[in-house]
Amino acid sequence: MAIRVKINIDWAKVKQQLIEQIDTRVIFAFQNACDDAVNYAKTNHGYTQQSGALNSSTGYQLYKDGSLIHSRFEASQGGSDSDGARAKGVAAGEKAASERASQLGAHICAVIVAGMPYAIYVESKGYDVLSATEKQFPDFLQKRMDEAFKNENVPYSITTG
Repeated sequence: MAIRVKINIDWAKVKQQLIEQIDTRVIFAFQNACDDAVNYAKTNHGYTQQSGALNSSTGYQLYKDGSLIHSRFEASQGGSDSDGARAKGVAAGEKAASERASQLGAHICAVIVAGMPYAIYVESKGYDVLSATEKQFPDFLQKRMDEAFKNENVPYSITTG
């Protein structure tokens, strides 16, 4: 007696589902790494908050195929908040992240910024705004990618530059 099994598999659909599962994990890893980075930047900066604008402008946006999928900018608790400085900082950060993301055009794109125009000036005076965070980010991302794929055999590499 011959028994035959015919399996109808839509390989394109299977491939698409696998890509979506991997994308979901990568996005989750990026979001967690960006949260780690923003927390690090906001707690380890070397400057004294005066108005709260610079710290409020520090945050990130996460994009997939050019569409914003997550944003984190929060008004700082420090500083005087003179003339609504914290809200201005949040708006400046969101704008700076959005502008930078539009220049990158990656499938999955995370942009971490300190959006106030004087952030570079503060760094030039020897205070850390984002430079230490930038150096730490590959480690944050590596940790979060390892967590996202700990039980999977998905090869990946993280490069900088």
